[in-house]
Amino acid sequence: VTHFLDEYPVLTETEELQRFCRNFGAEPDFRITIVGPDGVVTADSNAYPAAMENHLNRPEISAALQGRETSIIRYSDTLGRRLVYYAVPYRGYVVRLAVTVEYVDVGSREIVLLILLGAVVLLAFALAVATLVSNRIILPLSRLEEASAEYARGRLDVPFDTHRYPREFTRLASAFSAMASSLKEKIGALNDQNRETEAILASMTEALVALDEGGLVSRVNPAAERLFGFDSEAARGMPLIQLVRNTDIVDFAFGRGDGEKERMIELRTGEREGCRWILARLSSVGSGRERLLVFHDVTTLKRLERIRKDFVANVSHELKTPITSIQGFIETLKEGALEDPRAARRFLDIMDQQSTRLTAIIDDLLAISRLEQEETGAIQKERADAGQLLSGVALLCAEGAKKKRTSVDIECPEGLSGVFNPGLMEQALVNLVQNAVKYSPEGSRVTLRAETAEAGGAEAAEPEGTEPESAGKPVSERSLLFTVADNGPGIPERYLERIFERFYRIDKGRSRDLGGTGLGLSIVRHIALAHGGTVSVRSREGEGCAFTVSIPLEG
Repeated sequence: VTHFLDEYPVLTETEELQRFCRNFGAEPDFRITIVGPDGVVTADSNAYPAAMENHLNRPEISAALQGRETSIIRYSDTLGRRLVYYAVPYRGYVVRLAVTVEYVDVGSREIVLLILLGAVVLLAFALAVATLVSNRIILPLSRLEEASAEYARGRLDVPFDTHRYPREFTRLASAFSAMASSLKEKIGALNDQNRETEAILASMTEALVALDEGGLVSRVNPAAERLFGFDSEAARGMPLIQLVRNTDIVDFAFGRGDGEKERMIELRTGEREGCRWILARLSSVGSGRERLLVFHDVTTLKRLERIRKDFVANVSHELKTPITSIQGFIETLKEGALEDPRAARRFLDIMDQQSTRLTAIIDDLLAISRLEQEETGAIQKERADAGQLLSGVALLCAEGAKKKRTSVDIECPEGLSGVFNPGLMEQALVNLVQNAVKYSPEGSRVTLRAETAEAGGAEAAEPEGTEPESAGKPVSERSLLFTVADNGPGIPERYLERIFERFYRIDKGRSRDLGGTGLGLSIVRHIALAHGGTVSVRSREGEGCAFTVSIPLEG
């Protein structure tokens, strides 16, 4: 308004100024008034100045005359309505604008609507921008979360591609992928090591028991399952004493003693031999409170050591006896017995018997040595008739059997044959028949039988009610059985496990009197082994016994 008033040099009441005000305030709700410094109205858009009262007492006018721009809402006597007044000083005058309150309210509402509309548009734009930005942040994070969950489940090969995401997330994804690849390689290496460890533990002949820091079983191998008779899964978390049921092992494992790292322990069993010997070794692993027990079953070594000692003692005794006898008679002859022909003759006969016995022992030892070598090689075999073999054995033993009035009966199916060494098998059966004749009373009956059987099938069936004691290796699925059975005194059960040892005698004095060397059954065992078979015995004291040589039917 003041810009347009600059065209008027004076602001006194004139028609032209009044016309300006009327034109400028043509809106019905808009009013413009020009007031002089004395409060007299010089122009007004809604009334004639001459009819208007002095405005000096109007608050907005007073304030404007004092040089302040002022706005106020009050009742207009002229228009009879509430107006909003705005007054500014101008060239010594006051220019006042006035609008009705309703006009201001309408304008305010429009402004508010415009502001709301702008706010809505701005909010929509902000939401769109925020959604776009959040998608670029949240989506890769969600993918990272999903990938992490898959990694936690062990699926380390889940792809994670974020090339369309921001560079920072691409680097993070690359780090995740590298971590997954590294974990996959390490887990694969650990799995390979575990498989190797399991294979090593499974192939160990030594029993292994691992104890955790609390002294409970944490791991065992199959050899330990067989040694102590338990299941590996059930053993985990079990106290050691409940597993092995042996206080010596527990004391050794927890250092209740001299703190030794190795101990020989006797393990009682319910088997016929009564106990097993195990060599226990103890070592610490991890933090030092974890323990590793390794048990080596040396029962066989102990038994072989006992056999070796017995063999050395027996062979020394067996060889020393005839040699001592021969030396004694030689000294006797040197001292003058040669002058007595009858005494010299008797001494020479005894020396001949002892030298013959010594030769028999040496021959049998050489035979066993040769058979032991043939066990690792291939003996000469051929297809031979079992009936002819039994007939030849009976013929060779006929003279001895006749002296004791003992019958040797043959039982063999017609046409039965097998692949074996006829000479060695004849030697084995002759030894068994001679023993049966030798140790049975006069008028006894010896049965010489040949038959076939499936693996695990029938063996010598007499006498009944006793378990067989065998020596040798398992045979093939179909076997050829040679059985020598008698009705003599039998063998006490406590001797059965040792009768195939060299020089082992049940009645040492009686055996020597009958001319035995103590090597016959050991030779039979080695002949069976040389054929890839076994020899077993069934016996009940007072009811006779039956020896069975079992070999593969087809060699």
